[in-house]
Amino acid sequence: MDNDGGGSSSGNEQYTSGDANQNGKRTCHRHTPQQIQRLEAYFKECPHPDETQRKQLCQELKLEADQIKFWFQNKRTQSRTQDERSTNVLLRGENEALQSENEAMLDALRNVICPACGGPPFGREGREHNLQILRFENARLKENRDRLSNFVNNHMPNEPTVGDSLAYVPSHQIFNGISYGINGSNRYEPSSSYGPPTSQIIQPRPLSETDISLLTEIAASAVEELKRLFLTEEQFWVKSCIDQTYVIDTDSYEKFSHAVKHFSSTTAHVESSKDVTVVPIEAINLIEMFLDSEKWKELFPTIVNKAKTIHVLGSGLPIRENCNVLQVIWEQLHILSPLVPAREFMIVRCCQEIEKGLWIIADVSHRAHFDFANAACYKRPSGCLIQALPNAHSKVMWIEHVEVDHKLDTHKIYRDLVSGGSGYGAKRWIVTLERMCERMALSSIRTLPPSDWSEVISTGEARRSVMKLGERMVKNFNEMLTMSGKVDFPQQSKNGVRVSIRMNNEAGQPPGIVVSASSSLTIPLTPLQVFVFLQNLDTRQQWDILSYGTLVNEIARIATGSSETNCLTILRVHPTQEENNDKMVAQDSSKDDMLMLQDCYMDALGGMIVYAPMDMATMNFAVSGEVDPSHIPILPSGFIISSDGRRSTVEDGGTLLTVAFQILVSGKAARSREVNEKSVDTVSGLISSTVQRIKGLLNCPQC
Repeated sequence: MDNDGGGSSSGNEQYTSGDANQNGKRTCHRHTPQQIQRLEAYFKECPHPDETQRKQLCQELKLEADQIKFWFQNKRTQSRTQDERSTNVLLRGENEALQSENEAMLDALRNVICPACGGPPFGREGREHNLQILRFENARLKENRDRLSNFVNNHMPNEPTVGDSLAYVPSHQIFNGISYGINGSNRYEPSSSYGPPTSQIIQPRPLSETDISLLTEIAASAVEELKRLFLTEEQFWVKSCIDQTYVIDTDSYEKFSHAVKHFSSTTAHVESSKDVTVVPIEAINLIEMFLDSEKWKELFPTIVNKAKTIHVLGSGLPIRENCNVLQVIWEQLHILSPLVPAREFMIVRCCQEIEKGLWIIADVSHRAHFDFANAACYKRPSGCLIQALPNAHSKVMWIEHVEVDHKLDTHKIYRDLVSGGSGYGAKRWIVTLERMCERMALSSIRTLPPSDWSEVISTGEARRSVMKLGERMVKNFNEMLTMSGKVDFPQQSKNGVRVSIRMNNEAGQPPGIVVSASSSLTIPLTPLQVFVFLQNLDTRQQWDILSYGTLVNEIARIATGSSETNCLTILRVHPTQEENNDKMVAQDSSKDDMLMLQDCYMDALGGMIVYAPMDMATMNFAVSGEVDPSHIPILPSGFIISSDGRRSTVEDGGTLLTVAFQILVSGKAARSREVNEKSVDTVSGLISSTVQRIKGLLNCPQC
C-alpha cells in the first residue's frame, strides 16, 4: 500500500516505525490514547504539517520526529483509501443509473415517431434541415426580444426588462463584455466582439408562495442555529490546534444540527471561526448598512467585491420601523491576491430583533430556486449578533461557517492563510469593520481636525471630497484583483507574473484597453516591517517606477483611523537637478506637475498601500470640493501585505506580499489586436523589476 512516503500502517494508526534493532528489523512503538487523540485532532485541521509544526508536536507529545512524520503519512494514506473506497461506491451507483438511463433513451429513440404527423422518425438529412429551421427561428426570436427590451428600457425604465430573464454567465467567461482565450501560438487574443457589460449575477424572477414559505423556514432555522452557537459557547467551540483561534467542534455541531455535507469531494473542507469587537457606530445605522447591498460593499471594500439584493420579503417599512427583514442576496467575496479564488454565495439573509437593543443577522446559502448549481462554496448558518451600547457604540459578535469545494484551488503560498481563521474567517470581517467604522467617523467631521495637515486642502468639503476619491481608488483596486479573464503567459511564468487585459468603459476610470499585472511572493520579515519600508519616502525612488530616481515628499495627510498607519496622503514627485536642466532645454514641465494620491492602512491581519498618479489640474478638481469625485478618472496600483497565516499578529511571522499594477496601453476603444505581447511584456517587465528591487532593498533576494 502507498503510504505517502514511508512508515507502516496498522489499525487506528496506533503504531509508527522506530529504529532498527540488532537483527536489522524496524521496531514499532505503540502510541498512548492521549497521543492518538491529540494527533487525530491536529490532523482534522492540518493534514500536512510543516517541519516547525511537527517539531512542536514532538515536544508536546514526547515523540521522535520520524514518529510524527510517519504517523501523518500513514494517516493520510488511510484517509485517502477510505475516501477512494466511498467515492468508488458512489461512482459505481451513478454508473449503473446512467447505464439504465442510457438504455431507456436508446429504446425510446428506436421507437420515436414524428410528433407532427405520426410518421417515421427523421433521417440524418431531415434532422439537419429541421435544426437549420430552428436556428433561423431562434435568431428571429432573439432579435424580437432585443427590440422589445430596448423599447421597455426607453419607455418604462422602472420596469424589469426582458433581459432580466437572462441566465447566469460565469465571470471567468465574460468580463466587461470581452471574452478571452489563448490560441495555438500562446498569443493572447480577446474576441472581436465588444458588447455592453454582461450581467454576472442571477437576475430576479417572481417567487411563488411555496418559494416564500421555504425561504422563511430556512431563515428561521438559521436564526435558531446561530443563537445556539452565539449563546452556548462552551458546548460548541474549541481552540484550533494551528493558530489557537476558536473553531466549531465538529462532533458537537453535528449532534444538534444534523448538517448534511453539500460537497462529496474528498478534498472539500469546512471552515469555522468567531470574533467580537466594539465599534463607534449606532446599532441601527450598522444594521441598515448590512441590509443595503451597496452600503454592504462600501462597508467591506476589501472583502465584498460585488453584491446585489435579489429579493426583499417583508412589509417594505424602513428598518427602524420593521425589526424583521428577509432578503435573498448574491455576493462575490475576494481577498488578498489573484492567487486566491473569489467565493460566490447566493444567501438568504434574515434580520431579527430578538430583544430590545439586540439584533441577530443570519446568512445561509440557498440555491435550489436560483439556478446556482456551479457554486463551489456553501455558507452554513453564519452572521452576527449586534448589541446597542451607550454613546452611539455597538458590540458585534461574528461567526463564519462555510463548506469549500476543491474547485477553489488556492495557490500554495496562500493555502495556510485561507484555510485558517485569518482567511475569509470572522477575524477578517471584524478588523475590516473596525477600520471602516473609524474611517466613517473621521470622514463625517465637517472641519479640518488637528490630526490632518495639508498644503492644498483648505476646507472640510475638500477633505471629504478627497476621502471619497480615496475610497473609490481602493474599491477599484480590489475589484481589479480578481483579474477576471486572466491569462498566464508562458514567457512570464518564471517571474510569477499574472496578466489580465480588459476594455475599460466604466465611469471614473480612463477609457481604453488596460493591462493589469500582479505578482505574489513570500518575504521573511514581519508585515509591519514590510509596510514601514514601502511607506518610507526616502527609499521610494529606488523601487517605484512612477518616481524612480526622483525625490518624493508629502504635501497633505488625512487621518483615516486611530493608528498613524491609516491615512490618505497626497505625494509630490520632484525631478532631480539633472532632470531640471533637461527640462530647461526641452521646455517640458509635465513631470514637475505629477502628484500621487495614496491610501494606506494596517490592521491586525495586514495592510494595503494603494496609489494612483494624477496631474495638478486633476488634483485641483479633487480638492476643490465642487466636483463629484466619482467623475475623476483614476487607475490605481499598489500592494497588499498580509501575515502568512502561521502567527496571530502582524508583529511576528512572515509576510505574503502582492504587487499589482494597472497601465492604460491604448486610449482607443478599438479592436483587440492593438493589444499584443509587446504590451504584456512591458507591463510584466515593470512589475518584475519592481519586485526584484524591493527584494534587494529588503536584503532577501532569494525569497
